[in-house]
This record gives sequence, C-alpha cells and structure tokens, in this order.
Amino acid sequence: MLKTPVRKNLAIGLVITTFMTTLMVVMADDGSKMEEFRMSLMVGFLITGAVTGGTWLLQRKRSAP
Repeated sequence: MLKTPVRKNLAIGLVITTFMTTLMVVMADDGSKMEEFRMSLMVGFLITGAVTGGTWLLQRKRSAP
C-alpha cells in the first residue's frame, strides 16, 4: 500500500499531524482547546500537503520523458 514516496509522506504526515494535534489540545490549559485544535490541524495539514505535493512534483519530473 505504501510503495511510493508520495503515499509514505502522506501517511507519515497524517500520523504526525494527529500526534501534534492531540498533544497541543492536551497541553492547552487556558480554555483555548478548540483554537489550539484548529491551529494544529491547519499547520499539520499545510505542512503535510506541502511535503506530499513537493514529492509528487519531483516524482512527475523524474518520470517525464
């Protein structure tokens, strides 16, 4: 299932995003858990998307004739 670098990066990014979001929500003790949740998800998905998209573009350039 995870044979291509794009899929591996996507899977790793989603795991890291889930872990980071959980950690940030647990650490938020000032009542801003929902804002921390949104911010962590947004940052995690942006980074995951950027890395996965970059890997996908590199794969396309290498496989182009």
